[in-house]
Amino acid sequence: MSLPVSNDANEDFGYEEAVKALLDLQSNAEVIAKIRQSRDQKKHLNVPNMKKYILRSGLTMEQADSLSVIHVSGTKGKGSTCAFCERILNCQGFKTGLFTSPHLIEVRERIRLNGLPISKEMFSKYFWKVHSRLKATQTEDVDGGRMPAYFAFLTVLSLNVFISEHVDVAVMEVGIGGQYDSTNFFSSPAVCGVTSLGLDHTSVLGNTLEEIAWNKAGIFKTSCPAITVPQDPRAIKVLIERSVEIQNPLYIAEPVSQELLDSHHVILGISGHKQAENASLAIQLYRFWRQSHTDGSSNTRLPVINPPDEIPILTVDLLDVATIKGLSSCNWPGRTQTLRREHVTYYLDGAHTLESIQVCATWFKAAADKERQLHRENVARILIFNSTGDRDVKPFLSILKACEFDGAMFCTNISSTNDALIKTDQINRTVTANAMVQRAEENRTSWDSVSCCDLGHPLTRQQQAEVISDHLDHNFNNAAEVPCNTGGINPILKEGCIKGIGHHQNCLKNHSLGPIVGAIHPREIKRVSHFAPTILEALGWASQCRDPIVSESLDRSSLPDIAPFLKEKSHIQILVTGSLHLVGGVLGIICPDLNDS
Repeated sequence: MSLPVSNDANEDFGYEEAVKALLDLQSNAEVIAKIRQSRDQKKHLNVPNMKKYILRSGLTMEQADSLSVIHVSGTKGKGSTCAFCERILNCQGFKTGLFTSPHLIEVRERIRLNGLPISKEMFSKYFWKVHSRLKATQTEDVDGGRMPAYFAFLTVLSLNVFISEHVDVAVMEVGIGGQYDSTNFFSSPAVCGVTSLGLDHTSVLGNTLEEIAWNKAGIFKTSCPAITVPQDPRAIKVLIERSVEIQNPLYIAEPVSQELLDSHHVILGISGHKQAENASLAIQLYRFWRQSHTDGSSNTRLPVINPPDEIPILTVDLLDVATIKGLSSCNWPGRTQTLRREHVTYYLDGAHTLESIQVCATWFKAAADKERQLHRENVARILIFNSTGDRDVKPFLSILKACEFDGAMFCTNISSTNDALIKTDQINRTVTANAMVQRAEENRTSWDSVSCCDLGHPLTRQQQAEVISDHLDHNFNNAAEVPCNTGGINPILKEGCIKGIGHHQNCLKNHSLGPIVGAIHPREIKRVSHFAPTILEALGWASQCRDPIVSESLDRSSLPDIAPFLKEKSHIQILVTGSLHLVGGVLGIICPDLNDS
């Protein structure tokens, strides 16, 4: 089919121009708010409209269905599962395509060939080809006749790239949900996967686990095998009901055992205890795809079974060399990622659901405690956090408080006030700057209401001295004379001492803490918290400008004061979590060339 090409089609346009044109397809905050309020009443048109966009881009549905696809939905671990699966496939010798979301630094990360983001040149080439064809064929018809929205456009773009570049297999991650997602136009994927399910995007998907499971199972197709992981009984019941309705076999992938990994000397490329589950699902998805690719048909069909205890269980008992290489070499930035600098260690994880925050906290606490021992406990531990959308952050913060943070910084997802430091790829028009500021300030308020430590043991003598010293600095603030026996926590100081603040600090160092030892419990202590309007300022305060790549771009006068007890620490541990967009903003500052390395 020959399509007209608009006058503005110019493949000489570069990457920056492409990203700016893509940005025009983002729905603004007002539109997003209306969609949420209406529960997206037109969501049933998403998939039919996608098929129209595909045709208008110059492809046929026959071409789209000729692509060999592994389709993955879920709440937590979709990206990691897709990354593991892609690595295994590529290490087995297949040419792979991978479509995921969101991106961290550059939008081209969403479309990968053989595990690497497509180049800026390739992105530009296909972008303008698809963009010009859609422009040339647009009408006033609201149902598939206009330009597709941001995510839908990128989905069409990925399809064009994968078909034109002749990949052997495309691993496609669902955006939101499944049933009505823009990726759900494939009529017969080789195999579908459903990762761990939980509550997220409730304003769109529903407020119960059952509603969300129904939506995620919407990617099931008749006779196409689907594999999930161990789930909450409420979720697995719905997945079974959907598989019976759609008439496709359903399996459960048991997490690969640590004993098996150890026996093959495998250290998973993505950290965290939950990754064994994601890796196992990825292995089974690969195995089912490999069999369908080899014999030209889907895997051996098993009857659809209703009782949950009779669903076929898939185990991993042996790993071949290529699979071992794939699991070990998998690199998925922004997920349980550690970056070490001379005086600062960054721990980054885009966890944004209750369950994933729990996993993140467990991973961080173990890794950071181990590192702290290397620095002889002389470490400051700082949280940088943001959460967007309609999520209730108090449960998140209650979990994170157990990680023993000395301070916390709450910021927006805006990288900087300096336009030169803001990547067009990271601009988000779906929420206003004022709304981001308000949300970050609310997050800080929530932290202050739950952030008292709950570690289950009293402070050490040194920790007590640091806390009391900091308390004096903040509460008496250079008073000329402060009696040690005036109440509060001051009686721990040498009885009858009436001196200035400096002497009180000496008392802490030179005199016995007496009756206070073991009496102060961490839950009684308020840690330092601040708000910053940008990610760069949050990093500057958290790192105390010890990381040159942060300090060189920063106006230090805009930073909140740093408590003396934080300045005394020789090393700083910074956990960045709550939002993948936040993690991406941080990586854009501290690793600006990530995609070119």
